[in-house]
Amino acid sequence: MPLPRRTLLALPLATPALAQPSRPIRLLVGFPPSAIPDLVSRIFAPALTEALGQPVLVENRPGAGGALAAEALLRAPADGQTWMMMAQYLPVLPAVQRNVPFEVAEVLPLAGTAQAPLVLLVPPGLGVADLAGFVALAKARGEGLAYGHSGLASAPNLSMALLAESAGIAPLAVAYKGEPEVLNGLLTGAVQCGFGFLAGASAQVGAGRLRGLGITTEGRAALLPEVPTFAELGHPAVRIGAWWAVAVPRATPPAIQARIAEAVTRVRALPETRARLQAAGCLPLDLEGPPLLAHMAAESARQLALFARLGVRPE
Repeated sequence: MPLPRRTLLALPLATPALAQPSRPIRLLVGFPPSAIPDLVSRIFAPALTEALGQPVLVENRPGAGGALAAEALLRAPADGQTWMMMAQYLPVLPAVQRNVPFEVAEVLPLAGTAQAPLVLLVPPGLGVADLAGFVALAKARGEGLAYGHSGLASAPNLSMALLAESAGIAPLAVAYKGEPEVLNGLLTGAVQCGFGFLAGASAQVGAGRLRGLGITTEGRAALLPEVPTFAELGHPAVRIGAWWAVAVPRATPPAIQARIAEAVTRVRALPETRARLQAAGCLPLDLEGPPLLAHMAAESARQLALFARLGVRPE
């Protein structure tokens, strides 16, 4: 029987306390407020504060596909007082971005937090009712059809790259700082399509402001049961999502790494955390330590193989 929240968080952590428990911990997020990694961070932060007995404050550092947050992380002392909500594509950032001002291997993920599927979205005014109609229109317009994304190595951009490869289309890419800006671009007509995370997508589709054409999950999602999977639609390769993990500088002492990982794992196990993640269109990422690193390595290899097939070069 699962322990209740109060009991679970009251249990002493097995690892030593952080070096400066009176100082707030900074949890850096490389995306704007209301983006999915920001929401995930704000789901975890209050319970992490309770588990550690130390304030955990979310600090947004949007831009450059998360590179600004990672750079700030590595400039901070490796003392456990500065963390990052790392996105899954940070390890492959040098493959798409020139002159990354830090070594991506120095950002060490400790414990997973959440993962999220993506939905292909179009405005109703585009005049397409399903994926087949969208593909036909995209082939006719070519680069006259623009899509929004939040970074070349981001899950939304990789999803569109997989769809473009599978369907033989070539829409024009338009970069934004984060998912809220992509959704705004869709709503204002600045772009005509784009992949959005499930929570934001379901709200816009439910309100009739956008239309969902396909989802990257293996089975249909409870939040959008009417939207078919890409596998159903004949594009099984379009199966990619985003995931996030709490990360620290690799130089952080092992005992501090262990305490942070233990706290994140404990908070992730809380029924309230899991329920709030589901409401945000996410699933828990129940990985930490070596299994998390193996998962990251496999995902990075898959992304790099996609870049090679597409001829992607650093820009």
